[in-house]
Amino acid sequence: MSGEFREKFSEKIDKISDPQGCWLWTRCKTSQGYGSVWYNGKMEKAHRVAYILSGKTIPEGFELAHSEYCVGKKHCCNPDHLTPKTHSENCKDKWRDGTMVYKITPEQVSEIRIRTDKNQYELAREYNVSFQLISAIRQNEKRKL
Repeated sequence: MSGEFREKFSEKIDKISDPQGCWLWTRCKTSQGYGSVWYNGKMEKAHRVAYILSGKTIPEGFELAHSEYCVGKKHCCNPDHLTPKTHSENCKDKWRDGTMVYKITPEQVSEIRIRTDKNQYELAREYNVSFQLISAIRQNEKRKL
């Protein structure tokens, strides 16, 4: 990758204002809040590009998980705040941090709380969500739904 791209990419990151040391992407973001940049002929998440430009590699089949410093800041591009993890590990981190977002309506949450005809695994398949979410709903846990 050219030095010119690296320089222009770096100019789009705020490396000093966050007290947790997050490097915040200042340009285009996805609807989920991740930084977005054109890289190698396609749109990529900015944190992935920053990680690669830092000389690190993302193993095949892994995704990058943000650290606990980045909760609420998916646009953090600090390579030191990113760790390659499996999808399952990354989801567990999001669940732990309360940042797992599911496509489920408040009406469906109400339905799930009163349904006794199926167990949490069956309901998870029916609503296309994790069984952990079904369990949390049934236990009235407060999560981002």
